[in-house]
Amino acid sequence: MTRIKKISVSLVMALSVLSLCMLPSQTKAAKYPAKPVEIICPYSAGGGQDIWLRITIKYLAKYMPDGGKFVVNNIVAGGGIAGATAISKARPDGYQLGGIVPFQLTDQFINKGTPYNENSFYPLAFGASDGNFLIANPALGFKTAKDVIDYAKANPGKLSFGVGGAYNNHDFFRWKIELATGIQVNRMPFNGGAPTLAAVAGGHCDVASVSISEAVAALKEGKVVALATSEDKRTPIAPEVPTMLELGYDVVQAQWRCITCPPDTPKEIKDALIAGLAKTFADPDWQKEARDAGYNPINISGDEALKFYKEDFQNYKQIVERLGIAPK
Repeated sequence: MTRIKKISVSLVMALSVLSLCMLPSQTKAAKYPAKPVEIICPYSAGGGQDIWLRITIKYLAKYMPDGGKFVVNNIVAGGGIAGATAISKARPDGYQLGGIVPFQLTDQFINKGTPYNENSFYPLAFGASDGNFLIANPALGFKTAKDVIDYAKANPGKLSFGVGGAYNNHDFFRWKIELATGIQVNRMPFNGGAPTLAAVAGGHCDVASVSISEAVAALKEGKVVALATSEDKRTPIAPEVPTMLELGYDVVQAQWRCITCPPDTPKEIKDALIAGLAKTFADPDWQKEARDAGYNPINISGDEALKFYKEDFQNYKQIVERLGIAPK
């Protein structure tokens, strides 16, 4: 082999080794998100979960390393079951996320054949923990929660009480009121808070439990009246409305709101979303907008979120067992 050929072969080999050595440090990870990210909401547009998600996505893209666009897709049927099923079957590629509340975890104990359970979702971050209003149609003349309870005691089973789904946050508030007061109501489940609110405002249902965030606009317009809150403190949105505790009833109920991904989503995508959501929920502007809409902002993400998720699942499981509910 001539000297020139030897040099050429050596040069090629050297360049090949150099390119291999440079590859890990020079190759940039694929951009995420490279296309719009869908967040599935199991409840109707205008409901509490929908509003919270839409506020959140306004800020989330700002805190993702590569920016991006996030959109909410409402899949509504079966009191949240259709949407939760879609979330549980989402692609684990970071482009289909979910917006859940505690009752996606307890559906398995209530509805026979539920195709998901607590292990079907991976909690990225929790951004709110909020309660409900007990609302009524103004035409009925109820001024306080005591008026409702007195009427229900005098007319067992006659008072129609709307809830945005079976055995969810709204329904547990209703159940706790019945348990604490001994009343019996005509329970009316709806597919989410928005249709429940519309039923009360339209005179088709007497009273209801709806998320504080869902009722804000209707309260301002005088379509419904708020008689009590389910939280342990009054809400800044309507500071004149007392808590059930203040009125002498041992009733407290609130729910968290969480963004999830499929459990087998790649770690680097999980980490990017967790970091973005943690910054979103820490943003003072996001917190103000959330409070103004009736939410109680919280910020729990990453390992802390997973721990909180597992513990709260056990809490709700105990409530279901206490109620003696069997899947049907």
